[in-house]
Amino acid sequence: MQLPRKHHYKPQFFLGRWAGKDRQLCEMKLIHGKLVSSRRSPAGTGYIKDLYRTAGVAEERSQDLETNFMSPIDNGAATALQKLTSGRLLDADDRIAWARFMLSLIYRNRECVETIKTHMANMWDEGTGALEAEWAANRDPHDQRTFAEVTASREPAAAAISATNMMADIIANSRAVPDIASMPWIRIDLRASERPLMTSDRPLVFIPLENPKAYMALPIGPHDLFVAARDDQFLMALAARNPTLIARQMNKDVVSQARQFVWGVDDDQLDFVRTYVGAAPDRVIITDAQREEALAAARGWQPADAG
Repeated sequence: MQLPRKHHYKPQFFLGRWAGKDRQLCEMKLIHGKLVSSRRSPAGTGYIKDLYRTAGVAEERSQDLETNFMSPIDNGAATALQKLTSGRLLDADDRIAWARFMLSLIYRNRECVETIKTHMANMWDEGTGALEAEWAANRDPHDQRTFAEVTASREPAAAAISATNMMADIIANSRAVPDIASMPWIRIDLRASERPLMTSDRPLVFIPLENPKAYMALPIGPHDLFVAARDDQFLMALAARNPTLIARQMNKDVVSQARQFVWGVDDDQLDFVRTYVGAAPDRVIITDAQREEALAAARGWQPADAG
């Protein structure tokens, strides 16, 4: 079986919603600070080669995160999206699938994947480094290898495997998934808007779930907006707003969050994208405090107030 190498952080079923009669959509890409637009097929954009590859393992296992995790998430989300846009009722499994897909959009981009891989590599380095002295004091006198060398010989891909597992665990086992699935949901029809919606490499707009005013908004096509919120009154008020104003604000948020790519039906909003692309700071996936706490745990330290 040929393993997948093109890993779509923006799946084809999703980008295809913006495709025109030519079966292509407009890709607006930042290249060395310059915004360039071109027509692309959904299969020809929104991917990075080997983005989710686990380096160092047997080749047949190297794409497990893509084939056994990301692809099933996208398949479930494609079914849910079809129901959402056709007005059909979503069952409990559909809602979980869609909630998990939305959550995955936060973590499956290049920068986040690289952050997690680097974090796990640092944790392994700290952990093995902390045990070097003990290993040196107790090893066989004829064995001059360091503890790091011994660990690497037993499982050279340990850090990469840990990063893959962490990526899957963050999405699959997050307590946020059932919380999102249980929130009130609506799809807002924006066909009356003077401008279509766009999407980007950071398309999910949200206030975190711990906030009483939490919501998640995601353009699911040029004229369809999905919104989930804790407060159903917020949803009703949003749906009653002027469609053009809703579309403009969503486009501003989605484009401002973008790091490199924005997609639309055409390039009519190229100047708008040029004005706002990348204006918002990227979301922090691992805070400095979380990073230091994890590294301390890897070294075997305990917090000062631990019992």
